[in-house]
Amino acid sequence: MTKPPSKVSSGGIPSLDGLRAVSILLVVLAHARGTRGYPGWVLENDHGYLGVQVFFVISGFLITTLLLEEEKTYRTISLKLFYARRTIRIFPPFYLFLVVMAGLDWAGIFTLPKYNLLFAATYTMNYNIKYTVWFTAHLWSLAVEEQFYLTWPLLIKLFGSARAIRAALVLALGAPLALFVLYLMVPTATATVGLFFPFVADSIAAGCVLAGAMPWLRKQAWFQAALTASYGWLAVVLIALLAVMRGHPRFHFLIGEPLLNLSICYVLARYTEYPETLGGRLLNLPAVAWIGKLSYSIYLWQQLFMNPVTGAFLQSFPANMGFALACAVASYYTVERPLAGLRKRMRPAPPAPSRRGPPPDAPAAS
Repeated sequence: MTKPPSKVSSGGIPSLDGLRAVSILLVVLAHARGTRGYPGWVLENDHGYLGVQVFFVISGFLITTLLLEEEKTYRTISLKLFYARRTIRIFPPFYLFLVVMAGLDWAGIFTLPKYNLLFAATYTMNYNIKYTVWFTAHLWSLAVEEQFYLTWPLLIKLFGSARAIRAALVLALGAPLALFVLYLMVPTATATVGLFFPFVADSIAAGCVLAGAMPWLRKQAWFQAALTASYGWLAVVLIALLAVMRGHPRFHFLIGEPLLNLSICYVLARYTEYPETLGGRLLNLPAVAWIGKLSYSIYLWQQLFMNPVTGAFLQSFPANMGFALACAVASYYTVERPLAGLRKRMRPAPPAPSRRGPPPDAPAAS
């Protein structure tokens, strides 16, 4: 394979939407297990958390890439504009979903526990141990993402990218070890306390480390050889096997989790740097990329239709998949997409031209 690797362009990062599509498919199928009409052979193992884990790695990688490119291009990182872009990207679809949840609760369609919407609205659902319910339980992962968005740019701004990346490496390696110790002390706590940000942010941190290391890694012959290896697709098989081993906590926390993050990082690097591979071409198919673009809205709305307790038509497979997709399409095209142009225009002022010529092109927006 002699074609040079693809870099970030005005069209975004290749294969990233495709990887999001795979992630959201894992989540939705895992949540659909147990609903009426769902064929067990479609996804026998619960790989929903694997889908979330891939999302986390992508988030760390993408946000860090954009921050470092902004720093390189504009010689600064504007926290004000970063938080404004994230607010426009994340808040409108999210709070629309919460308004609908509040309306359904008020109408008696279902009952939300006391304080549930408060935890959701403040992005602290991952700390909500007592007041949980199926319809909003998935918001824990969005809370983790928002906590990452809040702290990571500030860490880079205050301490510099090199120190921040080293801190992310410590978190990526230390969080699974901390979970292992927690499991030894109180095994049942990993299902609740294990969702607290310091315990669960290792996947996001792994993506941050990959983004920070990519400029150096691209120059390494061994890294390029690894990415272009004909057997590189086996990393996908390894990821599936390691996800199954999640049911063995001692192995998973000590070995499986770090290796799983590393494998996801490899797949992310392979198919974003070399989208010409077979896997890359599949991930960049228009239909697959379209699902990836809808992934945030799909993740928000799918929970409404995947409740395994009821046998209602809206909760039955495959109708529930169609209703979830319909809500996601409506949310994406009426809320997310119209605001995308505004978000992309929110960039720092370009630095004053130097004698060496005009400033480089602006980075792609997320």
